[in-house]
Amino acid sequence: MKFKYFFILFLLCSICTCAIAQQSVSIKVKQDYKLVASVNHSLTLSKSPFKLMFHVKELESFCIAFTSDEDVYRSAIGEADMEVMWFENTGMAEGLFNEDKTIMLSNEAPSYWFYSSLEEHRFDKHPQGTIKEWTAERSIENFYDVVQDETYSVKQINRPIYYVVYVPQYDEDYNQIDKKIYTYGEILWKP
Repeated sequence: MKFKYFFILFLLCSICTCAIAQQSVSIKVKQDYKLVASVNHSLTLSKSPFKLMFHVKELESFCIAFTSDEDVYRSAIGEADMEVMWFENTGMAEGLFNEDKTIMLSNEAPSYWFYSSLEEHRFDKHPQGTIKEWTAERSIENFYDVVQDETYSVKQINRPIYYVVYVPQYDEDYNQIDKKIYTYGEILWKP
């Protein structure tokens, strides 16, 4: 009898593990109507508008944190040992449909991007798919530095921009206990 319960528990854990393993967020970048190849989590772009293209499976939402501080980025991906405020704070609210075409830069809080339906999402108009699997684009023309309260056009940026895409994990009392990082990278600029 104990073996039967153990087997059922093992089967349920395996199913849950498989479902979690299928979750994914992948990002591609398009600039001047061409895909830009990422090499070792690094992209080099011209100082002109670009698009982040997302393919998401089994997730309705995720946190995406952008910074120009390399130490914060390296700590977030486990290569340095600093406190990372992103992982302790909730996401910043942004307008629907990416009308500002802006990314928020912050060392303190991530952005919270989601796709709930065609009428409610944080991406350019006309994402494709269902909540189970969807694709969306986000056009970028500006960076808003939250601390400095300044907006810079892509043409004005001279420093690398780093990003981390993750999903916080909570216990039953909604206390954050961990996070799952799905992807990360740096954006460098051609002179």
